[in-house]
Amino acid sequence: MTRNFISIRIALLVLVVLALCAPVATHSAYAQEAPTKEQLDQAKKAFGEGKVLHDAGKLGDAIEKFKESYRLSRNPVLLYNIALTLDENKQTDNALFYYRKFLSDAPSDAAQRKAATERVKALESEKLEADLNGKPADATKPNENTAPVPPTKIDTHANIKIKPAGTYQATEFQHQVVEDAPPNKPLDISAFVPEDSGWTVTLYYRGAGDAQFVSKPMQWHYKQLIARIPGAKVTGSSIQYYVEVKDHDGAPIAKSAKATSPNLVNIDATAQQRFFPDFTDDVEPSAKTTEQTKHHDDEDPLNKHKHVDEPVETTPVEVGPPGTSFTDVGSSKFEKAKWGTTIGAVALLGIGVSFYVLAGNQASALADDAKTPHGTCAATPCPFDSYDADLQSAGQRDQTLSNVALTFGVIGAAVAGYFWYRELKSPHHGATTGAQRGAKADGTPEMTWIVAPTIGDHFQGAAAAVRF
Repeated sequence: MTRNFISIRIALLVLVVLALCAPVATHSAYAQEAPTKEQLDQAKKAFGEGKVLHDAGKLGDAIEKFKESYRLSRNPVLLYNIALTLDENKQTDNALFYYRKFLSDAPSDAAQRKAATERVKALESEKLEADLNGKPADATKPNENTAPVPPTKIDTHANIKIKPAGTYQATEFQHQVVEDAPPNKPLDISAFVPEDSGWTVTLYYRGAGDAQFVSKPMQWHYKQLIARIPGAKVTGSSIQYYVEVKDHDGAPIAKSAKATSPNLVNIDATAQQRFFPDFTDDVEPSAKTTEQTKHHDDEDPLNKHKHVDEPVETTPVEVGPPGTSFTDVGSSKFEKAKWGTTIGAVALLGIGVSFYVLAGNQASALADDAKTPHGTCAATPCPFDSYDADLQSAGQRDQTLSNVALTFGVIGAAVAGYFWYRELKSPHHGATTGAQRGAKADGTPEMTWIVAPTIGDHFQGAAAAVRF
């Protein structure tokens, strides 16, 4: 009896151990191996191809590429990309499936979880209403020509409690500078500040040929801020931008670059596009800048010891193409006036110097004639005759022409200097990077002439220098 009882206890113990080990063995048997490096590389390639197809509006092909990337990498975050693209392609039933699968497989702290949850609720509500009305949820058959339907914009920061001013320092602002971008494609600029800081972050950008920066508030997109530069502005050889952060009271506290030295984005067809497909850009760029403010690092160029933290202009500055008058930098009339006065000043100064040299030669000839015996003159100095009178007249005439040409040349140089100063002070010449210094709006090199009069005891002329 005792031996049988012990045997029963041993058998029960074995069964308990097997029961406890069964889930582990089952999990191990069905657990998938981690993707290899080759699979991950293929997954990245497939995702990149899918993104290009998505941006081109080929949603059906993009979905297949995203699915391929997911099969290779098993990264659950890709399920959201699949769901979002299906949603845009009006395949709401399939989108709902992938949204649910994303919520089931993705980590609990995934940035897209809240947006996916809200979208699932919206799709389930639409599906229920369609079922009650006896209509299919997908009212239209998805195809490549179907206009994408953007997902419902979710404000994930509406209920965040803003902390008091002074809680965070300027170092909390983070931004990765964009160095290049493909042409004619939208460019998303991102930044980060604490969600509960209450700071306002604004993007300022201008395309090739624009005289003023355009401002655009940056919007929350999950845990970061984004503002989109339209593809129509991403043209030419480069565009410029800077990001500014202001506190609760509107005082600037941090920035990435500034108006006088903005970040330069080179336009390159081989560059990778920075674009968030699930970001809805519903903010129009500001057509006006209501206030231009100088800060401590923007010194007055005419007074290096003067710092101002007050508005420079309170009148709105229109943003648009340059004017057409002689005083509008960038206009054809301005260019003609600038180069006309520059060339005229150089020519007049050159003529003035030439006549000055001729006048000097006439004076030397007159002096030599008086010292050298000739004709009926055997004594020195010889008396003043008609030949000497002609030399004196020619010398006086050349001296007068030299003075007039030099005077007007100096005046012309001053006027030309004004035009060059205006152009150098215009926003087109605000950047200080090596690639942009001394460049026109289209990025091509531009020469700068500097002309100054030179007057000495025995010389009157001018000096000129050119900067490439």
